[in-house]
Amino acid sequence: MLITLLIWLYMLALCWVYGQFFLNLICKLTGTAEKPEGGWLAVVAGLVLLTTISSYTSLFSPIGLWINLILLAGALILLLTHQVRLPRSDRRTTFRDLSLAVLALAVLIVLENATHRPDNPDTVIYHAQAIRWIETYPAVPGLGNLHGRLAFNSAWFLSNALFSFAFLGGQSFHLTGSLLFLVFLLYCWPGFQTVLHGEFSLSALLKTALIPLSFTLLGAEISSPGTDLPASLLIWLVMILWVEDSEKPRPSLPFLMVIFSVFAVTVKLSALPILLLVLILFIRAWVRGERKNLTLLATSSAGIMLPFLMRNVILSGYLIYPYPAIDIFTFDWKVPAARALQERQAILAWGRLPRMNAADVLSMPFTKWFPLWLEKQTLNRRIMLFVSLLSPAGALPLAWFKRTSRTALLGWLVMYLGVWFWLLSAPDFRFGVGFVIPACLLGTLPWLLEALSRSAKWARLFSIAALILTGVFLGLTLVNSVELRSLPARLLLPADYQRIPTQGCDLANGSVFCAKALDACSYQDFPCIPAPRPWVQMRSLDLQTGFRSLP
Repeated sequence: MLITLLIWLYMLALCWVYGQFFLNLICKLTGTAEKPEGGWLAVVAGLVLLTTISSYTSLFSPIGLWINLILLAGALILLLTHQVRLPRSDRRTTFRDLSLAVLALAVLIVLENATHRPDNPDTVIYHAQAIRWIETYPAVPGLGNLHGRLAFNSAWFLSNALFSFAFLGGQSFHLTGSLLFLVFLLYCWPGFQTVLHGEFSLSALLKTALIPLSFTLLGAEISSPGTDLPASLLIWLVMILWVEDSEKPRPSLPFLMVIFSVFAVTVKLSALPILLLVLILFIRAWVRGERKNLTLLATSSAGIMLPFLMRNVILSGYLIYPYPAIDIFTFDWKVPAARALQERQAILAWGRLPRMNAADVLSMPFTKWFPLWLEKQTLNRRIMLFVSLLSPAGALPLAWFKRTSRTALLGWLVMYLGVWFWLLSAPDFRFGVGFVIPACLLGTLPWLLEALSRSAKWARLFSIAALILTGVFLGLTLVNSVELRSLPARLLLPADYQRIPTQGCDLANGSVFCAKALDACSYQDFPCIPAPRPWVQMRSLDLQTGFRSLP
């Protein structure tokens, strides 16, 4: 845990410096006199910026010691030249009474879970191997031929490689997800405090609700380098910023919403509907005649998306993988269209009815596969699903009677469309949490806000109940999270990736490691793939030159 805390501090400091520099720059370019956003939002902005820099760097270099040294030197220059000034404590921020104890519980839960061994099964299948490729080589042409999942290009793997410190010769750390979770929690906390003090707003209620929901729905992912947690948290963060912008517009919020939304898509393609909010922001800037802002929004979006698309082309030969319909390039390393389509169909089928023949699943109409899928969902998931699907019954009357703003309603609509996008494509529940929860909350919390504004007595009781229930929930969560058996070993270092036995296997002109069971390779044996690939050929004797499929 000691090493975990030190790495957190390093990541927080580096991300904050670059994030604050970015926000300062945006304010200068737009001529905004208002003080730019800072604090935890700056940390997330910095994480986006550092990951984007790493994404460009990964096109020609592995991500390891040198990029860390360059970024660290850049941060020191920014501080020494006073481009960024160290933050000062905000005396208005208070952690009084029992809220401090509740916050301490929450942070302990994150720390405890951050040091666990990754629990996501996809981590041993391909997450760990994808990160090791990034640590070891620049983007490898045709890597998707070796293993289709390795072409599932995610910016999040670059974030993990940047802060893995594998270049030190020890283990490869996977703490970036826990950092984002912690920052999201700390960003939500002031909203929870305002609720405890009887000051209610839709954004404060959202932050309060998302504290326990984040632990319930994403807590098991805190220790994993997987993409489900960051994609969901980024969508939730954009939703909060959207509501805050409707309550009190601030110049930097549209830029933050745009870069977080675009980044979420580069983390996981299932976040694609969030780009509707980006489109709305672009249209709003155009209608208002904010040409400079529109240019900056477009430039920021393109700057984040471009290396993602370039890495897609290098890894798979496609602009977006696995979508072989977008077939532009003819590189010799391009994954055959039939295999890319098979990969796409496997994702869709697994999300609907796992462990069944993909062709059979995809041939089923919605009326046939949906009841079968629904039977396999837990009661909690069914409740969340139907509350989100029925959320128009809550959101539309509020808009009709002008109890909520049109801006907030547009935010709900995007989340609602995101629910349907997820449900009709690959409805594995972990893919849809990012949209299901916002649709639920934006359809119900405005009614709660309306009720609390009408009764001071009920408002006071609600504040007390929020404190007690959150404290009890977090206490129970901490008790259930602690792994006493492995605790002594984790006091210094977080748990490493699971070690899984592998065996040698052949390619057409070379050999690699192969999984012995369940397609699992983990991190240590490298390169490792699920099974032999006799149809895959190395383009030369050097792994860095890539792979291609034989005709």
